[in-house]
Amino acid sequence: MRTALIAALRHSPEGPLRAALPLAGRSVLARQAELMLAQRCERVLCLCGGLDPEVLRVQAAVEQAGATFQALRGHLHLPALIRAEDELVILADGLVPDPEALGALFAPGPRFVASLPEGSPLLALHPQDFERIDAERHWAGLLVMRGAPVQQLADFPPDVDAVSLLLRLALQAGTPCRELPESAQDPGCWLLADSAARLAEQEQAMIRAASGPVDWHAPGAALASLAARRLAPDWLARGPLIAIGVTVLLLACGVAASAGGAGAIGLGLAAGGALGAGVARALGTLRQRLIGERPWFAAGGRPAAAVDLAAALTLWLALAPWPPDAPLAVLGAVTVGLARLFAAAAPSAPLAPLADRPVLLGLLALAGGFGLLPLASALAALLFTGGLLLRSARN
Repeated sequence: MRTALIAALRHSPEGPLRAALPLAGRSVLARQAELMLAQRCERVLCLCGGLDPEVLRVQAAVEQAGATFQALRGHLHLPALIRAEDELVILADGLVPDPEALGALFAPGPRFVASLPEGSPLLALHPQDFERIDAERHWAGLLVMRGAPVQQLADFPPDVDAVSLLLRLALQAGTPCRELPESAQDPGCWLLADSAARLAEQEQAMIRAASGPVDWHAPGAALASLAARRLAPDWLARGPLIAIGVTVLLLACGVAASAGGAGAIGLGLAAGGALGAGVARALGTLRQRLIGERPWFAAGGRPAAAVDLAAALTLWLALAPWPPDAPLAVLGAVTVGLARLFAAAAPSAPLAPLADRPVLLGLLALAGGFGLLPLASALAALLFTGGLLLRSARN
């Protein structure tokens, strides 16, 4: 059995436990447990001073994933829990490695002590955390050892540093050292959560990486992505649901306003609803990539299709208020439909920003305020039709 040993004992300079510090919507301890489960650990042991609320939350998450979690006050129970034929994976208190770098270390063989060479930038940042193991190397905060040496812990007093002692026992048992690749020695890749300030810097880097590059060919989506970056991580839990609620409200009010004869106002509300849907989608995507929870609207095209249907209905009613007996009203559905087709077929074309629904609806709302809505809708439909025909001819 492969067993992971993590810890929630050391405190940050600000006071809280390192393991309880938040990192992009999840605690350091939760991310450590997730990393260990990804390396096929069937059981997670956590050295802690007591049943901290975060330890209990991580326990529930680990057990929900089908593994076993045990919180230990001291190392005296380890000899009884670890059998000689087991593998023990030890991750230092507060260490959150990059998943790819961690997987690369595990790939060559089953047992190793991760090491850092003299002069590594990690040693300059954390001189007290990566202890020396010989004249040329320091421990990198990760090791995989056989379970047999763990039995020797019973011979030591309860107040010793169990992790440091297990490191020495692993080296005495002949566990080979495996140097951390130079690319993984970046502080952002091999992250040690020794302070909330350092985590805040890394958190923003993780959010930027998870949100991806901003594409201004779709200005509405770009603005939504930037808004999601500003709202994360505090709004990752409830923010997507709130944004969806605001979107539904704005779209419904837009339809009602257009049906009542206030077409420009209705289109303006619909533009806000389309932007709100983009914010909800961007927050949902960040939540999926950073926390691992995917809301139903974070993927798939159904939410976008629903927004387009509401936008088409709003424009339909803006062109011919209820009851829509004028044949011109169908131009609303045609314009939105052509915009949808054009955005899918030519996302990088010069006309792509016009096909972005928040931009299109906003411009139509402005045209409606000057009494030019039918003309603006017809011109937009013609531009999209021409662009699609030109693209088809080129293909």
